[in-house]
Amino acid sequence: MKTHFNFKNPKTLSILFAAFALLAIGITGCNKKDNTEVSGTAYIRAVNSAETSAPQDFYVDDSKQNSTALAYTQASAYTTVNAGTHNAQFRTSGTATVNVSGGIYLDPGTYSTFYYSSDNTGVVVNDDNTNPQSGKARVRFINLSSAFNNSVDFGMSAGNKIITNLAYKTASAYNEVDAATSFQLYAAGSSTVTLNIPTAIQAGKIYTIVISGTTTATITYTVYVQN
Repeated sequence: MKTHFNFKNPKTLSILFAAFALLAIGITGCNKKDNTEVSGTAYIRAVNSAETSAPQDFYVDDSKQNSTALAYTQASAYTTVNAGTHNAQFRTSGTATVNVSGGIYLDPGTYSTFYYSSDNTGVVVNDDNTNPQSGKARVRFINLSSAFNNSVDFGMSAGNKIITNLAYKTASAYNEVDAATSFQLYAAGSSTVTLNIPTAIQAGKIYTIVISGTTTATITYTVYVQN
């Protein structure tokens, strides 16, 4: 299964998000900054990457941000919020049931994407819209699949891996690749392909490829085009 969404105009994000270090959050608070010190706006969107979840609604400070419920792998549009500290939530669509809640800090002018993962935590990633070199594309990967006990690798072949040991709920750096490149997913250190990712990469484009799924039988990938 593959799904494509367009991410428009993402930029570098500076954000504090709590409970777990780096990208993951649970249902607790965060280190906050004083909003009185911040002016301007920021931009936020949401993606439902939880395989077994009901469709979700995304809230910032109790204000619903999505126009339609987010089924598995679906993304909302970016919405504009004031820069500074906010509470972000995924709720089961049409209900008051909160599945993830946490504090986020958004710097002025930045864009962020908030993923809902299968273990009822949120994952926030930084988007970088730096153009690739001529004839190249930029690609990064996010591991949101709980099907693996260990980390995963990505490559064009077992002997040409571009990302190794990518842990659960983490994002890789961007890599520049040739147009028409396809990818494979491996368990970390393995040469056996777990999932083929036959994406038609185009020069000049920037991609985020997310793997998700709770078992090796249901693991899938979603391609998000950033520009």
